Amino acid sequence: MFRLQTLLTIFMVFRGIYVNAQVPNTLTASEKKSGWILLFDGKTTHGWRGAYSSEFPKQGWTVINGELRGELTNGGESGDAGDIVTIEKYSDFELVFDWKLGKGGNSGVKYFIEERQPKPEKGSQVGYEYQLIDDADYIYNGKPLPQDLKTASIYDVVAAKKPNAKIGVWHTSKIVVKKNHIEHWLDGTKVLDVDRNSEVFKRGVIDSKFKDYQGFATIPKGHILLQDHGHSVSFRNIKILTY
Repeated sequence: MFRLQTLLTIFMVFRGIYVNAQVPNTLTASEKKSGWILLFDGKTTHGWRGAYSSEFPKQGWTVINGELRGELTNGGESGDAGDIVTIEKYSDFELVFDWKLGKGGNSGVKYFIEERQPKPEKGSQVGYEYQLIDDADYIYNGKPLPQDLKTASIYDVVAAKKPNAKIGVWHTSKIVVKKNHIEHWLDGTKVLDVDRNSEVFKRGVIDSKFKDYQGFATIPKGHILLQDHGHSVSFRNIKILTY
């Protein structure tokens, strides 16, 4: 069976179709040996809590059929069940996760979340966001999305270079952070590669809504956050390797 799955995966990748044949929410022997850790076991919310809270939200976020689902409906940023964050903080890491959105959906995976006080009166805690959104159909301020607000971008800072991501299907994303070097991957393709010391990144911060957040360009460490943006979203296969 293993050999058959391997051959099928090679064939589909050769045909330009990205697949993940691994059983969801598990680690291979090789991954375990390398130090990968599951951040979601497919059954519980162990390792997560509400942002600015010591407890996991009592509604909105749930585990169903091996998926960590945000069953969110109000359309606002962190205005439904609220965001959830990892209990642990991370600095240099490789984070992999599968995700799926519906039509008009909007969410994100943030990292370097500090939970600074005071808690924001509304909206999410500031951090670097791997944007997840319906690229083709989401309307922002009455217009189609600019590139730096599309899927896999560092939201409002650096645009990902890629075609629109399809909705209603599973995608696999990866975030790599090594010192000041950041990579974003989507379905096996690197779509963003930037250094925080570069002019591209610095200019992106200055031109973003984060320009007044002190130290935004040099945040050294923080939680990982799954965003409540008032649209339903599903996650699975969330795993991390720290350096």
